[in-house]
Amino acid sequence: MEDAGYDVVGDLHGHAGQLHRLLAKLGYLKDSSGESYLHPEGRQVIFLGDFINRGPEVDEVLRLAQAMHQSGSALAVLGNHEFGVFTRMASGRADCPPECLPYVDWLRTLPLALEVGGLRVVHAAWHRKSLEVVGGRNCEDEEFVRLAGTKGTPEHKATKILLRGVKVPLPTDKVYRDRFGIPRDRGRIRWWLDPEGVSYAGLIFPACEGLPEDYGPKASDLKGVEPYPVEEPPVFLGHYCLPPAEPKVMRNVACVDGCVTCDKVLWAYRYDGERTLSAARLASSS
Repeated sequence: MEDAGYDVVGDLHGHAGQLHRLLAKLGYLKDSSGESYLHPEGRQVIFLGDFINRGPEVDEVLRLAQAMHQSGSALAVLGNHEFGVFTRMASGRADCPPECLPYVDWLRTLPLALEVGGLRVVHAAWHRKSLEVVGGRNCEDEEFVRLAGTKGTPEHKATKILLRGVKVPLPTDKVYRDRFGIPRDRGRIRWWLDPEGVSYAGLIFPACEGLPEDYGPKASDLKGVEPYPVEEPPVFLGHYCLPPAEPKVMRNVACVDGCVTCDKVLWAYRYDGERTLSAARLASSS
């Protein structure tokens, strides 16, 4: 099945209608039960996590993703939204949201990162040291979840990078706002780049209007950044809620989170083993 190819699908956030449309465009058909999809050529979907929150059809998204995963027509990793549910539950700060309850046991089995068929998948950042700290553990390991929810632990730092990305302080000369108008004092970076000599404007991802183009973060703010070599396998991300004009493919890195809640479009990348990724292989639900 690995040779048949993969369709890597971005953050769903409870938008089942867009998922059904995208799967149809990608050539997936309802199976004999009518409850799941499969591809006539044996392709598999890879879900990038963040199934929950924001959208109106969380239950349907979880039901379909679980059915496809359990039937073998999909693979999946956890997103920060699901992981946050488990850490809050472990600390006693919150109960499981009712729409997640039927799927808790399944969600706990999902990995935080996946390497299969020549590609790598993680929700926000492929970071070797953080992956070593996690050591393949998932949310079935209650002690791991407890540690990951405890500030200051290696597990907390590692899962924060893998699921939320690498952040640096933004300049203090003025207020910088994200695409939703929310003021930010820290910004997520293009962690795959060597940041030496790269300005704030060239490093923050997605791009933020008005950032300095002539200087970048201090070296001390970039400690722990691991550039991702171009000769490494392609890696696929969700999480970043890219605006429509932001490029989704950057050399051997592709982010297919197009912010389905805001822009009403779900994105996927059709991967067939290529070492050089191409925007021509992107597909959308629109």
